[in-house]
Formats: sequence, C-alpha cells, structure tokens
Amino acid sequence: MMNKLIYLTLSGIAMLAAGITLLLSTAIGVGTSKILVPLFLFVSGILAFLFSQANGQHKVAKTFHLLQGMGLMTFAVLIAIWPNTLDMFLKLTTYFIMVYGLFEIMFAFSVLRSSFKVDRSILMTRLLVGAINLIGSFVLFMSLMKSTASGLTVAGFLIVLGGLGFIIFANRIKKID
Repeated sequence: MMNKLIYLTLSGIAMLAAGITLLLSTAIGVGTSKILVPLFLFVSGILAFLFSQANGQHKVAKTFHLLQGMGLMTFAVLIAIWPNTLDMFLKLTTYFIMVYGLFEIMFAFSVLRSSFKVDRSILMTRLLVGAINLIGSFVLFMSLMKSTASGLTVAGFLIVLGGLGFIIFANRIKKID
C-alpha cells in the first residue's frame, strides 16, 4: 500500500498548487491562473482516481476516493469552461468546497458505521478537514459579498487546506502500514 500512497500525496500536492495559484493570481495574472487552477485540480482528480484503483482498500474508502477523483475532475472541467466572471468562478468554488466538506464528514461517519477498523487519528483528520471546509464555504460566501479579491484569498486558502489534508492523510496511512 505504501508505494501506492504516492498517488494520494501527489494528488494533495496538485491541489496545493491550485490553491497557491489562486493566492498568487494577481501576481501571476488571472489568465495564467484560469489555465493552471483547472489543470492542477484535474491532475489532482486523476491521481485520486488512480489511488482508488491501485489499492485493495476497504470498500467505503475505495468508493470515497473514486468519487473524490471524479468530483475533482468534474469541478476542474466546469471551472475551465463555464464561468465567464471571477464572481461566477468563486460561486462555483464555494459550492465545491461546501460539498467537499460534507463529503469528508460523510466519509468519516460511513467508516465509523462499517466493520472496518481504522485509526481514530485518521478519522479525526478527515472530520476536521471536512468541518473546516464546510465552515470555510460559508466564510467564502460571506467574503464574496465584500469583494471578489477577499473571496479569491479565502478560496485559495481553503483549496490549499484541502491539498494539505490529502498529504497529511497519506502520511498518517504510511505510519500505520
């Protein structure tokens, strides 16, 4: 399993890169960001999908990572082709972050209800990341009422957090194996 954790780690790094790109979008240019953010998120999704397929994990975990990969790829395609304004992009991002937060929380509770034994620190990490993203989506929504610049900062921070969550999760699994 350990050698396959590279997919999850790289998925986190790609998501982290997308968040950093958002945070630096005014410095690197919005046009460049509009290309890089969906690209990084699509790569993150492919790697999450590969992780789900490469491991003979618990059924709930395998399904979660499969859906996570598909969700990231779908979101990447949507933000690449749909929004024609920064405001629309941030609204889509708000929705994605809210769903991602709920998904993390649902995953943790699904594992708890199953007969699969899992390290509690992993579940707590997933619950914490889920709660922060769920709350963060409301903060992002509220910041959009102030300005798109503040929304961009909050969105970048939350996507960085999501990427770090993947990396931390992979490292926790590595320590258990």
